[in-house]
Parts: sequence; C-alpha cells; structure tokens
Amino acid sequence: MNNVIPLKITGGFTRMENKLIEALMVVDLPGRELKVALYVARATIGFHVPEARIQATEISKATNIHPDVASKAISHLLKRRVLYRVGGARGDIGISDPSEWIFYDIKNECPNQTISSDSDHSARVVSIARQTKSDDSLLYTKKEPLLTLSSKEINPPQEQPKPAKPDRKAAFGMAQLLADNPHNVPEQLLADWLTQRKAKRAAVTATVWSTVNTELAKCAEAGITAADAITEALNSGWQGFKASWVIKRLAESAPAPVAQSRHTGFDERDYTAGLIQREDGSYAI
Repeated sequence: MNNVIPLKITGGFTRMENKLIEALMVVDLPGRELKVALYVARATIGFHVPEARIQATEISKATNIHPDVASKAISHLLKRRVLYRVGGARGDIGISDPSEWIFYDIKNECPNQTISSDSDHSARVVSIARQTKSDDSLLYTKKEPLLTLSSKEINPPQEQPKPAKPDRKAAFGMAQLLADNPHNVPEQLLADWLTQRKAKRAAVTATVWSTVNTELAKCAEAGITAADAITEALNSGWQGFKASWVIKRLAESAPAPVAQSRHTGFDERDYTAGLIQREDGSYAI
C-alpha cells in the first residue's frame, strides 16, 4: 500500500530541517513538553519566522494542555535551552539550534498535568496552587548571553505604591486650651465647655478657640468677666459663642431697678430752720 501522500493535495505543510526532527526524537522530554516544542516549531518555522509571540492559552487550545501546565513546560524548555526567548518574560519565543540543547534532564523534572486529557476537563488531578511557573526558568536568547537568573530576578514584581494616608490633625484638648488662655478662664469651666461641645458633636480646634477668645475680649470691654461669660454659655446650652449673646442674656436676666417715690426724705428735713424758739420750747415765725 502506498502511504506517501502527495503534498499538492494536502492543506499545507511545515518544512522542518532533518537535524531538528532528529533532535526532537533524541531529546529526553516529557510528552507535554514535546507537544509544546512542536507547537512552537509550528508557530515559527511553519510561518517562516525565527520567533513569535506565543501565549500559554494558545498552546492550551492547540494541545489540550492546561494553560498553567503549558507555562511551566515553556519555563522548563527554556531551562533546557530547547526554546529561547527574546526580550523579557513576555517576549517572543523561538526554537534553539539543537547543538545548544540540554538533551538529558538530570533532575528529571516534569510538569504535572492538571486536567486529564480523556476526561473532558472534568477531573482535576493536581491543585491549581501547585501549577505555578518555575522559579528557575531561564531567559535564554541567541541575541544576548545566557543569563542564569531566576524568573523573579529577570522580571521582578513591581511593588504597588501605597496610597499616602491623610495627615491626622493633632487633637486639641485641655492642654491646648490652658496654654492659650489669655482671659484666665478656670480649668473646670474649660472642662465643662469641652464636654458640652463633645455632646453636641462640635469639634474643638485652634480656630474655634481663637474665635472664643476674641468674643471673650468683647465681653471684657462690656464689663463681663470671662468666667461669667463661659458660665452663661454653659447654662444656655449654646454650641457657639458670641459676646452679643452673653450681653443680651445678662441684660435680660438682670433685676429691674426700683423706682424711687417722690414722698421720701421727710425724716431728713430740718423743720425748725428759720423759726424762733420760744421759752416754752415751741417755735414761732
């Protein structure tokens, strides 16, 4: 039986050097790595290019290998120098000259199959957590010297900058109030004022306290002490503080003056002024 198929009736073909075919037959590769190497040869030599950008998902669809296992196989083939990469960790991949291959793997490492090929991807054999890329995959390229660096050193992960935390304002409390107390408000009144502000969920800041001191100066001009002004604000339950409020409040609460009667002072009058005293003690004009 004639088993030679004329090329003219085929759907195309990949021309490959006998040297490469013979090397693929000799090299000691696991089956999945051999499939990956053949796919890379098909994607490069088959399209007459030395290397090409090949993703693990493409290899997975063409070879029925899980993408994680395909990635690990690529890393191992790079280490064995069967494949080379141009550029960084995501650079183009090509087939190396067989004279550069490492034909036997001393460690006999083989990537684990994640999904069995005959189970319609239904049974997982190895956890995805174990299907990570090899840390010792090499960046092997013809255009640059062989680098014996791990993939982490070749393409280190970029540290994400941490967002700067907003500067927290320093707490403004009793110590700050006493340090800036030009009107000598008693400490107990300041503590009560802070408690009242906290109960009303009103912040106490340097600006707020400066405004209060300005209003206390106006109270002092009106003859009202700072202690009386703060006490009035506490009794009134005010969240804010205005000198005009204190002045008005104290004026309304002050007792009204008592009107004096015109019929007063009779006991202070001298009724003998201008009269002549008689011998019997009486007075006459």
